[in-house]
Amino acid sequence: MKPTQTPSSTVQQPDDDDDAVPHPHPHQEEEEAQTTSATVKKPKHSAPPNHNQHVADPLAHFLAIPWTARLLTDPAALDIVVSDRRPLASGDTQFVRSLLNSATAVRACVTFFLKLPPSLSSSSSSSSSSQKGGGGGGGVVQGEEEEEEEGISKSKALLRGGGPEDGEDPERPFLLFNALLDLGEDLWGFRGTLHGGALVVLLDETMCAAADNQSRDFFVRLHPSLNWRLIWAGWCVWVDYAFTATMTTKFLKPVKLPGVVMVRSRVVKVEGRKIYVRGSIEDGDGNLMAESEAMLVDKTPGKRSNL
Repeated sequence: MKPTQTPSSTVQQPDDDDDAVPHPHPHQEEEEAQTTSATVKKPKHSAPPNHNQHVADPLAHFLAIPWTARLLTDPAALDIVVSDRRPLASGDTQFVRSLLNSATAVRACVTFFLKLPPSLSSSSSSSSSSQKGGGGGGGVVQGEEEEEEEGISKSKALLRGGGPEDGEDPERPFLLFNALLDLGEDLWGFRGTLHGGALVVLLDETMCAAADNQSRDFFVRLHPSLNWRLIWAGWCVWVDYAFTATMTTKFLKPVKLPGVVMVRSRVVKVEGRKIYVRGSIEDGDGNLMAESEAMLVDKTPGKRSNL
């Protein structure tokens, strides 16, 4: 499946000094934080002038839901974006922008990134080292890592991997991509549950977003405030970068609809042009509903093939 592209792996919030940074991309605008209720304020985010989602204010929509509000107002959340659903003249990404974009399918979508704590991003290598070396104390460290993982996601596969041995560049870290989606009844398979094919599409789109984040050669040079976002069928599709080659999915629990879910993805290894990605779907209680893994091929122009 041909994916869409994702934003740069910025690990800091945009500079507040407008005179010190370039102007944002013309298809986006930085909205000032404003009060949406007595206690919840809008975090800094990017949004196109006319996003064309069914919900008029997707960010306010998710801030009104306690569990999604906690995620969006967490200081660890990076690059919060209201996804663009305006049709493109080229016809690209029409499936997401048109067919899935409705009051009874995907009603609202907001995305953001999380940078994993150093202890987790290096956990796979430390675990393998302790297994090879044996010795006491390893169980305590492993227990602490597992507890920290549980606080982020119950998908251990999603959080493992990374580091120099897996091709992770410190300037282009393996960030955790998160998409909050409000899903309606047109995505039913059996009554009241998400169709398996639709579930795979949601996972594929988010995993492609994570892969594209690793495939672009130019994003490191961009200032964070430029926000050239291509999140979950994003805003610009002038060039293609990563394409799904293989994908497997485990269906763990039925996803009840209508309702809100979080679809997550993260690159866990880069090997030449091969980008290995894992994904998950979770509900508001943190329950793991599905897991997936995929290998994508980097199609960045001029990149040497190592396949």
